[in-house]
Amino acid sequence: MELYIRYADRVKAEIERMDQLQLDDLELDDDERYNRKLESGLYTLQLIAVILGHLWYSEHQKMRARIELLLRQQRLSKENVKAILQEYHENIGDLDGPDEKERTQTKIQKFIDAM
Repeated sequence: MELYIRYADRVKAEIERMDQLQLDDLELDDDERYNRKLESGLYTLQLIAVILGHLWYSEHQKMRARIELLLRQQRLSKENVKAILQEYHENIGDLDGPDEKERTQTKIQKFIDAM
């Protein structure tokens, strides 16, 4: 959970920095914003969220309770993890082919639905 918090803070700081740039009349398109977030640690955050989603999907009640406890201790909820998973789901590329993309998106959607 410590890694989740560390990378979530990095990404949040980058989003705030980009928002400040927009106030300074420097427009960033969606791809530029996403790439900057990736550079600040979004991909690692997404992978950590996938791990949490996979653990949640396993339906192990003690594991779920532990995840919820750790999230609450950080003043977070499952919705925070779901938002990261949703962004990952929407931006999965098809580098390994369209079939692999669809398989991965289906798996991630199962994690989102389970949470």
